[in-house]
Amino acid sequence: MSKASLVVSIARTIASTIRPLISDPAEIPSLSVITAYKEEGHTAHRIDLRAEAVLFETLERAAYAGKVYSEERGLVRLGSQPRIIICDPYCNTTLTFRGFRESAIAVYEFTQAGVFVAGAIADIQIPRIVWADERSGAYLTLLNTTHDSDEKEAQGTERIQCSEVRDVRNAFLTISLLKRSRREHLPIKLLEEAAMVTTIDGAIVAARLAIGEIDGFVDPRIGQPSYEALAYVLAAKAGGVVTDASGAPIDFARIATALWEGKVTRHTIVAAGNRPLHTELLSKISDIM
Repeated sequence: MSKASLVVSIARTIASTIRPLISDPAEIPSLSVITAYKEEGHTAHRIDLRAEAVLFETLERAAYAGKVYSEERGLVRLGSQPRIIICDPYCNTTLTFRGFRESAIAVYEFTQAGVFVAGAIADIQIPRIVWADERSGAYLTLLNTTHDSDEKEAQGTERIQCSEVRDVRNAFLTISLLKRSRREHLPIKLLEEAAMVTTIDGAIVAARLAIGEIDGFVDPRIGQPSYEALAYVLAAKAGGVVTDASGAPIDFARIATALWEGKVTRHTIVAAGNRPLHTELLSKISDIM
């Protein structure tokens, strides 16, 4: 997997550690203990700390010597190399412990100058990884598992492509409406006209968009934190169209260089599998901008 091997290894190792734990009801009480309260109502749980520990253990085994930005620990320098690993070790933790398993592990590598090296998103629900490197295209690797859920050799890898659904009326959309503050300005046209609508955030959405399981994602007002916005590099690599809510391209390099300094920003996102659907999505949210 060339330059993607490190990020795929990290995502895969964390997933193979976490997946069997959250599948065991006996583990849930200890894993769900809240260990910290973060800004904007977010919480950290014991499972987040376990996932982050695996992140740094994997980097140590790989003799990684650059910077790391992790959601829980923030910016950490492991060496002087001009490279950075940006990782959300367990995305959508709170939902997991409310019975909604919409989670993922997301890992990206950039140079200090903001050049994309590789990215990987491991699906916790299904043993698979979406990944891409600096070359064109994005890929899906399915994983074999044993009975104890440890991941073994990859079952197969194939190139993936975003959905070809070209209009809202036939589209399955994910709209960021989960929290009350996001519902103050509802995208009524999208809610009324889309074929199907769900609401979730995080890297798992970008992975499903890249695979073609959903057709578009809209977060037009509050935006995704930058370490989650980077997931849409993979959607773009799979042929998707990704902009902010005004239709301007998202500057992923600028996001990465800001995280190099430990600065987290937010980015509105309108993403679709193709240009016609993306254009219609922008037109349907114009009334709330």
